[in-house]
Order: sequence, then structure tokens, then C-alpha cells
Amino acid sequence: MAKYAPMALLLFCAWSFSNASDKIPISAVPSRVRAAVQYYAPGAQLIDAKVSEDRIYRTVYDCTYLRNVHLGSIKLSSRGQLIDIDESLVIEDVPPAVQATIRKETRQGLIKGIKLDALYGRAVYRVKSYFGNSTRIEISLTITPSGRVVARKISRGLLIFGYNLPTFPRKAQLTDAPNPRLV
Repeated sequence: MAKYAPMALLLFCAWSFSNASDKIPISAVPSRVRAAVQYYAPGAQLIDAKVSEDRIYRTVYDCTYLRNVHLGSIKLSSRGQLIDIDESLVIEDVPPAVQATIRKETRQGLIKGIKLDALYGRAVYRVKSYFGNSTRIEISLTITPSGRVVARKISRGLLIFGYNLPTFPRKAQLTDAPNPRLV
């Protein structure tokens, strides 16, 4: 009997893991969850749905959807509260307010990627782009669906021999006295 104990334990662990998130038919997804999927990803068609139990949210629905040509995943509570969302997008797929903000903030720079993500239970767009015509300055933005910038991070690329470093005024230029070289 003792020689079968490790095998029994292994089978029990595999069985409990497979029951941790059960795949359910799309028709069994509650209407609140379906409405939340349409709210966070308009025009999305559900492909796959799994249900699992969570300590905080109790019943959690992990859904995979297809929108335009993009595959995404969303995790919602049974009441439709957003837990997590993940989808890679192009600029034509984001709302017009977000498009305008992206173009304004990046100064028509080359966009590396746009991702739909969740931040504190809210959907946000995370954008990585180059600033203007430069490929040395990268800008990362976090934008709400209404077009408001929540976070902005600007990083410079490799600077060789001090090129593109900011210049600071000399001590003589900081005082109110006129500069003798300019007079």
C-alpha cells in the first residue's frame, strides 16, 4: 500500500489542479460578465471561458476574446468587476480621444506598441513610443479611455560623448547684472 501512496498523491494533485479552473460553455457566462466584456472591449466575441474560485472575488471568470484581428484575455468577477485585461492593439483600434492624446504626447513619433491593461480595477492604455523624430528618446504613457494621461515616463537612449545633454546657464547669466560679453 505504501508504494502506491506517491502515485495516489500525484493523481490527487493533478485532479485538484484540473478542477481549479473549469472550462465552461460560452452560453453559461452570466449576462453581467458578458456586458462587462463588451464595455471593456467593444465588439469582442468570446472564444473561451473558464471559471475559478478566488478568496477575494469568490467566482472569477477568465475569458479569451477576439476583437478585430486581436486576441485578448480578460478576468472579471461574477459582478463584472475588472480584475485583469490584456490585449495588444494598434492606434486605429483605440478610441479617438486616446488616439489624439497619443499623437499629441508623442509628437507624431513612431509607436512601438499599445497595450490594453488594468490599473486599480480600471482599463488603461499603455503606450511605448519614440518622441518626435528622435529614436533616442522613448516615452511611455498610461492613458485612460477618456484620453487623460495618468502616467508619463521619458527615458533617453545611449548618449555618447555628452551629445544631447542639457546645457545650463553660466553663473554670470544667472545674476541680474548685464552680461559684459553681450553688451
